[in-house]
Amino acid sequence: MIERIRRYLAAVRAEVQRVSWPSKREVITFTLLIVLMVVALGLYLGLVDAVLQQILRLLIG
Repeated sequence: MIERIRRYLAAVRAEVQRVSWPSKREVITFTLLIVLMVVALGLYLGLVDAVLQQILRLLIG
């Protein structure tokens, strides 16, 4: 049982070493890009919501 666990952990370690990890600069760049996209999408959806809310207010009462 212990030998199977050791083989498994060795395989996991070998697989992790083959992973192509991003550089620190890439991580920061992509993180900032995602944050900006989330903010832009939030502003867009907020604007659409406000416009639709005004349209419904005009139609309902």
